[in-house]
This record gives sequence, structure tokens and C-alpha cells, in this order.
Amino acid sequence: MSTSDLLPRHSYAVAERRLREARGVVVNGPRQAGKSELLRMIHASHGGSLTTLDQPQALRQARMDPTGFMADRDRPLLIDEIQRGGDPLLLALKILLDESQDRGQLMLTGSTRFLLEPRLSESLAGRIRFVDLWPLAQGEAHRLGPTSDRLADRLLCDAVELRHSVRSLVGMRRREVYERMTVGGYPEAILATDRRAVLEFFNDYVRTISQRDITELGRITQRIDLPSVLRLLAERTATTINRSKLAGAVGVTEDSMRRYLPLVETIFLTHELPAFAATTAARTRRGSKIHLTDSGLAASLLGLSVDRLLMPTTTIVGQLFETFVAMELTKQTTWADEIITMSHYRDAEDREVDIILATADGRVCGVEVKAAIDVDGSDFRHLAYLRDRLGDRFVNGVVIHCGTQSASWGDRLTSLPANALWDPPAS
Repeated sequence: MSTSDLLPRHSYAVAERRLREARGVVVNGPRQAGKSELLRMIHASHGGSLTTLDQPQALRQARMDPTGFMADRDRPLLIDEIQRGGDPLLLALKILLDESQDRGQLMLTGSTRFLLEPRLSESLAGRIRFVDLWPLAQGEAHRLGPTSDRLADRLLCDAVELRHSVRSLVGMRRREVYERMTVGGYPEAILATDRRAVLEFFNDYVRTISQRDITELGRITQRIDLPSVLRLLAERTATTINRSKLAGAVGVTEDSMRRYLPLVETIFLTHELPAFAATTAARTRRGSKIHLTDSGLAASLLGLSVDRLLMPTTTIVGQLFETFVAMELTKQTTWADEIITMSHYRDAEDREVDIILATADGRVCGVEVKAAIDVDGSDFRHLAYLRDRLGDRFVNGVVIHCGTQSASWGDRLTSLPANALWDPPAS
């Protein structure tokens, strides 16, 4: 039994609500993140018909006779791995949704980013809503209940309210934070009995994706070794990527790498944070920061154990911790009370803020990530600059660290231990 079976996901309530609100819902996410389990949970509570296109017979029928495949099936239609059905099935689903305005007609899951899938010409735009299902958040993985994993919401509230919510929080030891970081959020990695089992899971995971998903998705003129690319991306996680240098390191042309990297993002192995600026025009002139979507996968690719990360000579620990924090916050934005966008900040004077969270009404929170135990005033200098530049739009600037204490560092500036990300707030 998987971790997802033992504890309802935060995204379950989001998927259920969107099924009530829209004609159809697509749940996107990486393989082994729990999409099939979520679909089974919806089936158990809402009925309908459930099928997966990983089954050869169902896949043949869906491709050869998509209208017949859907005929006489109870609603909602629940179809797993929808990207395998191709355009004929998507066109039949589009016709189905156009024939009726009824809510909750279907829920689809896919292991690719649906809108970026190069083989599909139909997007079902305007007919469906989306839910991104990432690997388990820390509160889910450790069964902390429905009020866990809510820091993204609190960061965009008043600074006094944020500090009140962590007033009784006791930070955990750095070793324990690193242990969680090297395991990540995939249910099978969390359930593994030892470090070797974790490494074996990730090794098999990458091999499966290399042999199946990438091969199915793209036709690249040059053969590219996915494990090698992923190792190089793991070394560069939490940085802006120079595609020319990456192509040179792999031994392929820059053009091939330019077409290959979007495929890696399409299957949820990487996640990009765009650059933040006051205007959209300024934002597009700056590069995106790339993260591997799971810190456990990154640590596995680089052969990093907790003991290795604790060595002073291990310089990549800061990047890995930033990816861990960025992806925990990314997960939280999928069930947050408001629509929250994420980006990063870097200006011409090399002032940087690792993560920017922003709401539609213009409120902004800046997040700096420090793998150190101790925090000092210099860690807030770029947050203070952003605060002064944005004025009242800036609601909080926080440094998330591996120490045990939270503290105020002045006007709207606060330091928080890592477990503030997932521990429920003080009542």
C-alpha cells in the first residue's frame, strides 16, 4: 500500500472541487507521484468508469475507436495516462464536452504537461481545468494533517500574522532536514527501507523514463543520454542554465539541446522559475532558473548522502536545499487559498532573491534559502532592497535556514527554520 493510499492528498480536495466546477479536469504530474491513486480515490467517492491507457487492450480501443471506447461508460469518465491516446481520443473527448455543459463529465491524468505535449493538437482549452500533482509534500509524507504545508499562503499575509503562526515552532536538526531532502517526495522513495533502496528506485525510475517517455515524446536527430543530462542538470539545479555549455558537456549540438530540454520539463523532471521584474517586458529579458523537481532525485543522481552533505567541502548543498524549498513551495501553490505565481529575482547589479511569490493583486514575498544554521543581517540585504523598491506591495521577506529558531530582523523581515514549510501553524 502506497503512502498516497494511507493519507488523502491536499490536491484531492482541489481536484474534487474543480470536477464540480468544470466539465472536465486534467491531473498532470510526474510518473509515480500518485495520480493513479488520486483517480481511484475519486472513483471510490464519485463513481463513474475508471480505465488506464497503460493497459494494451484499452489503449488499442481508445486509438482505433475512441467514440466506441467512451460509449456506454458511466460518468465521470476517469482515464489514466491520457497522453498515450493521441489526437483521435482527444478529438472525441472534445466533441463529448461540446455536446453538454454538464459539470464533472470526465477526469484525465497524464505524466506529461498536457499543454506542452507535442503529439497532441487538441488542448481542450476552455473546457477543462488543471491540477498539478507533484510528489508528496513533507506534511503529506509525514502525515501531519490538513493544516500542514501551508507556508505559501502565510508568506503573503501580514508579517505580524506570519510571526504569530511560528511563535511556538521548534526547528529540527540540520541532519534531519538533509535526510528529508535526500529522500524527496516520491512515495516509493519515502517507503524505502534504506538508502540503497532509495537509490535503486531512482535508478529504475530514470531508466524507465529514458526508455519510454522521452522516446515516445520527441524525435531528436541526435541521440541524447537522459541520465547524463539529468546528472548535469542536478549539478546545476537552482541556477540559470547555459544551454550551449550544457550541450558541449553532453556532446551534442546546441540546437538538439534546445529542443531536448523542453521535453525534460514536459515529463516533470525539471521546473523553471521565470525572472521577476516590475513589468512583463523586463521579465522576459532575464533567464529562468531551473530546478530538478525532486531533491531526492537530484541527490541520487549526484551520489549525495546525508553525511556527504554535512561535509564543509560539499558546495552543492546550498543549491540542493534551495531546490528542496522551491519545490515544497511549488507544491503548496497548487492548493493555496489564492492563485500564487513563483519566480526569482536578479538585477544588473547581481542582487538576487532565490524565490519570489506573488498574488494577482500585486502582493509580493521574497524568500532567500540558506543551508547554514546561523543567519545574520547580511542575509537580508537583497530582501531589504526589494522591500524598499516595492514599498507596500512587499509583504514579507524571509530567510529559510537549517537552524532551529525563527526571529524578526526588522520591517517585514523574518528568519524561519526549514520545518516552517510543512509544520501546521500555531493556533
